[in-house]
Amino acid sequence: METVTITKEEHQRLLRAEVWVDALEAAGVDNWEGCAEAAQIYREFCEEEGLLLDE
Repeated sequence: METVTITKEEHQRLLRAEVWVDALEAAGVDNWEGCAEAAQIYREFCEEEGLLLDE
C-alpha cells in the first residue's frame, strides 16, 4: 500500500468534505432528480484531473 503525506489542514478539510457527503446522502440527495447529472459531472471532472474513481 502506498502512502501520501498531507498537511493537517488538508486532512481536516477532507474529513469535513466526507462528513458533508455523508450528511447529504443521509438526507436523501441520492434520490434527488439531479443526482445522475451531478454524478456525470463528477466523473468528467475526475477524468480531466486524472483522479482515480472507486468503482
